[in-house]
Parts: sequence; structure tokens; C-alpha cells
Amino acid sequence: MVNGSLQVCGYGVTIIGWLMAIITCALPSWRKNDLEGEVIESIIRTTGLWVRCTHQATGHWTCNDYDSFFLGLPVPLQGARATTCLAIAMGFIGLLLGTFGLDCTTVASDNPKMKARMVMIAGVCHVIAGVSLGIAVSWFAANVLADYQDPIASVSGIRYVYGEALFVGWISMVISVLGGAVMCCASWNSDDDDDRRPYAYNPPKPKPSSAEYI
Repeated sequence: MVNGSLQVCGYGVTIIGWLMAIITCALPSWRKNDLEGEVIESIIRTTGLWVRCTHQATGHWTCNDYDSFFLGLPVPLQGARATTCLAIAMGFIGLLLGTFGLDCTTVASDNPKMKARMVMIAGVCHVIAGVSLGIAVSWFAANVLADYQDPIASVSGIRYVYGEALFVGWISMVISVLGGAVMCCASWNSDDDDDRRPYAYNPPKPKPSSAEYI
């Protein structure tokens, strides 16, 4: 019962982490311009994985797609796209396996050991998803920091700082890894309990003798 509760708790946490990963991927604010270093402080420029947006002080804003989908883009942007999409895909696989493997579901209810292994694999998928998303946002953040410290960028007057999407991604990474670890631990204990279950020894009953004694 305790393992089943931990599985459900970890599963719920991983759902939150997966949804936050999708939000991180969709947000257009992976980086934004530093208003303190610009002459015109009324224009906010943000850059995401898929679009670049410009926000005016009047409330008007426009977003433009990149010229190409993958090839020809900066390497950090390509890597962030690939690892973020991998995180979302692994999280989706983990949710499917977790749904079928939870003790509260009726799928393969006659084989609890297989259900425990399914939840364990689901937990590993969520851990991989969290690590992949962490690599994406950390790599992108490292390049934002490098560009910020570049003297050429300071001369041009446009310098970028961390956007909100990076912080959402880091939180999603922690939640996904934590939820996946809880699912793995709960399933590991469940698997051990099945293996260590005591074997009930039933001695063979003596066969009735065919000889008759007087």
C-alpha cells in the first residue's frame, strides 16, 4: 500500500514536470534584452526556441519565426531544440508506462512484478527527460552569459539576459528528476518484496499403503 501511494505521488509530480517542460519549449522568452544598457528602454526583445518577439511600450508586439527550422541556426539553439524535444518525448513515454504500471490500474493486474518494472522504467524516462531539459536550459544560459560578457555586444548596445523560460525549465528539471526518482524507489521496493516473499513449504502427503495389516 505504501509503495502504491509513492508511485501515485511520483506520477503526479512527473505530470507537473512534463507540463512545465512543454511550457518551457513554447515560451518565447528564453532570453530578453537588458533594458539598462539600451538608450530606448521601451522596446523589449525576447528570443525563444521557435520565435523572436518585439514588445512595444504601447502594448503592440510582433513575433517572427526563424528563417530555417534546424539547419543554419546557431549551434546552441539547435542543441536546445533537440534536447528539449527529447525531454518532452521521454516524459510522454514515461507517462504512458506509468499509467499502465500503477497499482491502481487494472492493466496486467495479475502480474504485479511486471507492473512494478513498468513504473520503474517510467521513472527512468522521467529522470532522463529532466536531465535533457536541464542540459537544454543550462547550455542556452551559458551562451547568454558568454554573450553578455562579450565586449562587442556591449559596444553594439544590445545585450541579453536570462528569460523566464530558463527558470521554468530549471524548475521542471528538478520536478521531473524528483518524481522519477520517487517512482523508481517505490517500484524497486515493490520488486524486492515480491522476490523476498517467503515460500510456503507443503510437505508431500504420505500415500496410503495398499498392504492390509491384521
